[in-house]
Amino acid sequence: MAEGDLDAQEHHARRALELARRYGERNVEALALVDLSHVSTTRGESQATLDLIRRATSMALGGEIDLFATGMVFCNAIWACRCRGEWRRAQEWTESATRWVNRQQVEYFPGMCRVHRSEVLRVRGDLVAAESESEAATRQVSQSLPAYATFPWSELGEVRRRRGNFEGAMTAFQRAISLGWDPQPGLALLLMQRGDAVSAHRSLERTFHEPRPTMVCEDRVNLLVARATIAVEVNEREIAESAVAELTDMSKRNNTPWDNAAAAHARGLLHLANGESHQAVEQLTRARRWWIELNTPYELANTCVLLAKALQADGDPTRAKIEFAAARDGFARIGAEFDREQTQALLDKIDGRTSRPDRSESPTTPRQARMTRRGDTWTFVFDGRSFQLRSTRGLEHLSKLLRQPGVDCWAVDLAGSGGAPDRGDAGEMLDATARETYRRRAEELRSELADLDSASDPVNAERIRTELDAIAQTLAAAVGLGGRPRRAGSAVERARQSVTKGIRGAIRKITDVDAQLGRYLEATIKTGTACRFDAQLREAVDWVIEESSSD
Repeated sequence: MAEGDLDAQEHHARRALELARRYGERNVEALALVDLSHVSTTRGESQATLDLIRRATSMALGGEIDLFATGMVFCNAIWACRCRGEWRRAQEWTESATRWVNRQQVEYFPGMCRVHRSEVLRVRGDLVAAESESEAATRQVSQSLPAYATFPWSELGEVRRRRGNFEGAMTAFQRAISLGWDPQPGLALLLMQRGDAVSAHRSLERTFHEPRPTMVCEDRVNLLVARATIAVEVNEREIAESAVAELTDMSKRNNTPWDNAAAAHARGLLHLANGESHQAVEQLTRARRWWIELNTPYELANTCVLLAKALQADGDPTRAKIEFAAARDGFARIGAEFDREQTQALLDKIDGRTSRPDRSESPTTPRQARMTRRGDTWTFVFDGRSFQLRSTRGLEHLSKLLRQPGVDCWAVDLAGSGGAPDRGDAGEMLDATARETYRRRAEELRSELADLDSASDPVNAERIRTELDAIAQTLAAAVGLGGRPRRAGSAVERARQSVTKGIRGAIRKITDVDAQLGRYLEATIKTGTACRFDAQLREAVDWVIEESSSD
């Protein structure tokens, strides 16, 4: 597997499976099935992959294998689903794996669950939450499973690339490379977005021509789409045609929505490059329908950009403008700032307006921003624009965070409740009657689980365990040491809610006046029990905060 020798990997995995079944070693049997799923995934055999994973996960859910083997099965099931574009299944298995980790209290796998949650969030377009999950995963996996730390760093790089934070993306990709992983196709796409398509082409082609670990090559569909995109950019038409032909073949064999969408997108790209605008419109329209069905907003917006170009080349500028605007708005909704700016520039070109400078050549000096208070009014200056807002508690909290980039500020301190007397609480989180009802339901479920054959009915077994987990978490939150009921509405919780509401309300007001500044703050300000200004998440900005009690 490490050498990328697929035939030898399959031979040894089948031999391991044979031995495991001969001697009744269920752990080895499950892991051999997982190894075979890697082989079939790399070969683009979607149904074979899912059949193998289904057999392994049935053993895990039925309690037939130990904790480590179960964790490996869960992780690899999610990996196989995401490599095949089966994001609904990936999300379901991520949720099941997270519940299993919480139930077993194992320390090995929580970080990898975070990686998979980040992947699902990224594909669904929640890039802010995805970045938060992948950042946390880099710390968690580095401590519990350092050999697997390549995965969260690669994911973090891809999320940052999509958000337009190219410097941060390159830093994350470099960390993955230093740990022995080639983060493709994200690295190549980043190089192309930064204006170096030749290096992007060379970087990605090594994945296809030089020996690579099997897992590097398993995300075959996305690798091929990137290969076609970059090959067209550097005018390597034969390579692009080869990639499109392979995608079309995989689409016919597997007939999955992801494969169909990717193949149609790539065919449309190639038709457009060949000057066949009418065929390009046909294929890209088909790809757009698939992306909508899959609920993948970033991929959808990318296809809309190509469709707009095809419509423009086909003599339909009005429809082209509509598609460009749809793509721009799609990128804006998910916070893909670089792609939004590039799409706006294409729209401006149709309208004859002057475009903004290309951000692929980043400015050498950070932008300047100022937040000044005079009396009860705050004045903002950002990117040459200025406006004023009446002072609120939320704006005061925001100014304190902007003064201290990267520093955790506790909500209780921001709220000023450190020395104030506690105003009481809202009573018990669960009264005695509710607690007893939960306990009775838990007893019923345990009895039902005891009577159930988990091996033959793993789905119902998992359903019962999931409900038991939910009850246990509810009771754990409501009952403290010695069985004493916890009380709702503590000072810390009140401060968290108040400060979060104030800061988010302030950012909404800023967004109403200056959408660009609002998006910047939405991405860099984190709220909760601890609040923080994460300046490195976006482009460099030097903030100056000034306050004066009077004019």
